This record gives sequence, structure tokens and C-alpha cells, in this order.
Amino acid sequence: IRAMHATRHADTLQRQQQAAGLALQRWQAAAPAPVDHAYLLAKGVQPHGIRTAKGALLVPVRDVAGKLCSLQMIYADGSKRFLPEGKKQGGYFALGGKPDGVLVIAEGFATAASIHQATGLPVAVGFDAGNLQPVAVALHAKHPALALVIAADDDWGTEGNPGLTQARAAALTVGGQVVKPRFPAGRPPKATDFNDLHA
Repeated sequence: IRAMHATRHADTLQRQQQAAGLALQRWQAAAPAPVDHAYLLAKGVQPHGIRTAKGALLVPVRDVAGKLCSLQMIYADGSKRFLPEGKKQGGYFALGGKPDGVLVIAEGFATAASIHQATGLPVAVGFDAGNLQPVAVALHAKHPALALVIAADDDWGTEGNPGLTQARAAALTVGGQVVKPRFPAGRPPKATDFNDLHA
């Protein structure tokens, strides 16, 4: 069984390394994302260093050493997908420069961009709720003196509220704090994150 696990682990690492190579090729060949890309206009955010290729926005997924591991593709209609076989766990995209005292971790790119544009604070994009804790652990290990703030998606219409639940778990693991958007009366059913609040 141990031999099987070792073989599977080696295969996974090889596929992830191949995906990382492909991600680097695509990233280097891509152009800076234009401010008038349909997705950015719809979300009301700036590109913050992401790129574009064949109409899709490319958001880099990097580890704490800065190595490019994968890419997230965001299309004009808002659909998203990751590079097949690319490593995402613990990977993030940093926007807003070098942190000084406080670092925010959020789920999606648009949410992170809205938070940075409103506060000026650096933000790490964790990409989804399940990756908040691995990213928080990795960043806390790299920057133990930083105060980490987990900006939760408030998935109030979803059973178990995974956005808030996972954000709280991440914060508990690293001694961080959790914030969630506060919406005015008449909150739309699909309003869950800080980009929705921004809009």
C-alpha cells in the first residue's frame, strides 16, 4: 500500500510540474489585461497585474516561494476554470504590494480587488473557500508577524454557509480575524461577497 501511495504521489507531482511548465509558457506569452475587459467592467475592478490570452483573463496561482504553479482562467461571462493538473492548494495571487503589518486573504480575484481598492491593503486571492486555510497557513509560516484578516464570502443562502465556515476555520488556525460584508436592507439573494457589496 505504501508503494502504491508513493507511486501515486510521484505521478501527481510529475503532472503538477508539467502543468506548471505549461502555465509559465502561457503566462509569458500573455498580454497585460486591459481595463475594459468585460469581466473587469462588470465587477468594477482594475486588472492589478493579471494578464489575458484568447479573451480570457489569466490569474497566476503561486506558492509562497513565488513559483508559478497554475493559472485560473476567467472568461467574459464570468465562468472560471483552472489549468488541468495544476496545483492550487496553498497557492494564491498577491495584489497590492508588499504587506506591512496586515494582510487580507479573500476567495475570488474580484473580491480581493474590491477590498484592495477600498482599503489600500494588500490582499491574497485564495480562489475558493476550501483553499483559505491552506493559504492562511502558508502565509502565516512565511510572515508570522503579520496580522491576517480573512475576508469571508457570506454564503447565507447556502446550507452550512461554506464561505463563512471555512473563513472562520482558517482564522482559528492562524490566530487571524474574520470580516464579512454587511449589506443594507433589501439585500439581493446572490449578494455574498465584498465585490457584491462594492457593486
